[in-house]
Amino acid sequence: MPTNGRLVVTTGLLACITLISVPPARAEDAPRSYVASPDVYKVIADDGKTKVILATWPPGKRDNWHSHPATGVYRLTDCEAQVFSPDGKSVGVSLKAGSAVVQGPIASHSFENRGTAECRTIIVEQE
Repeated sequence: MPTNGRLVVTTGLLACITLISVPPARAEDAPRSYVASPDVYKVIADDGKTKVILATWPPGKRDNWHSHPATGVYRLTDCEAQVFSPDGKSVGVSLKAGSAVVQGPIASHSFENRGTAECRTIIVEQE
């Protein structure tokens, strides 16, 4: 995955993707992130086909249950978090600023900032 050393996928991120990619609920069974938690997910650009979303979790903030279609994600800050799935499972993740991932649809889940600093991420979703 070399792209000038800026693309980093952590073990925690891969565990997170695994946890939330396989639950029994489908992505379309939960509202989109920006609908479920508009205080966290702000649509900053939308051309009717693609949305660019700025996600910001203050320390201790857990967002509401939501889903994502296929996305591209870029981490603006380091983040210590817990990701929850509807079946009661959760996984802790350490996400690094500058890491990026492209992922398929993600079913219902919730994300909590467990760190002491704000977590910020850019998400690109297609309709």
